Amino acid sequence: MNKIKITLLLSLVITICGTAYATATFQGVLLNPVKSIKTHELIDYNGNNVLFPATQGKYQLVFFGYTSCPDICPTTLHKIKNVINALKNRNNISFYFITIDGDRDKPQQIKQFVDYFHPEITGLTGSIHNIKKVEKEFGILTRKFQGKSALAYKLEHSVFMYLLNRQGKLMLMYPGSTTTAQLADDLNLLLSRPHAQK
Repeated sequence: MNKIKITLLLSLVITICGTAYATATFQGVLLNPVKSIKTHELIDYNGNNVLFPATQGKYQLVFFGYTSCPDICPTTLHKIKNVINALKNRNNISFYFITIDGDRDKPQQIKQFVDYFHPEITGLTGSIHNIKKVEKEFGILTRKFQGKSALAYKLEHSVFMYLLNRQGKLMLMYPGSTTTAQLADDLNLLLSRPHAQK
C-alpha cells in the first residue's frame, strides 16, 4: 500500500473516530457538519416583526408545536421549563416555541401559552408562508386532520427539539424521549465553554 493510500486511510479513520467521539459527548443527535439555517421574518408573541434565527450570538433551543395541542406540546414545554431551571448559567441561551398553526395561534394566545410554562420561552408565529419556510429549514413534518368546521382540526407534527449554535446553525437534535437531565447536561456543558467556541 503506497503512502498516499495510507495517508487517505488514516485521515478517514481519524474523521470517523472523531465523529464518533463527538457524538458520544452529547445526548442528542449531533449534526456533523452543522446545518446552516436561512433567516426568515416571523412575529413574536408581542406582535413585533423579528428575524429568526436570531443573530445575538447565543445558543437557541427551538421547539415547534401549537397552542391547542392536547399532549405533546404541553409535555415538551414542561420539560423545557425544567431544563431552564436546571441550567447553571442561562445568559447565553434563548428558548423558542414556534407555532405550526398560524391560522389559529395569534401572538397574544401564544404569549399566554408559553408564559404558563416559563417567562423565558419566546413564542413566535408569522405568515403561513414564512412559517412553512422555517419548517422546511428544520425538516418539520406536519399532517392535518380536519374536523367538522374550518378551524376545527388537529395537527400531527415532528416532536424534536433543535439546538442552534452561537452562529445560528443547527448542531443538535433531541427526540421527544430525551430526559430533562440529559438535555440540561448537554446545555450546561456547552454553556461552560469559552464564548469563542461553538
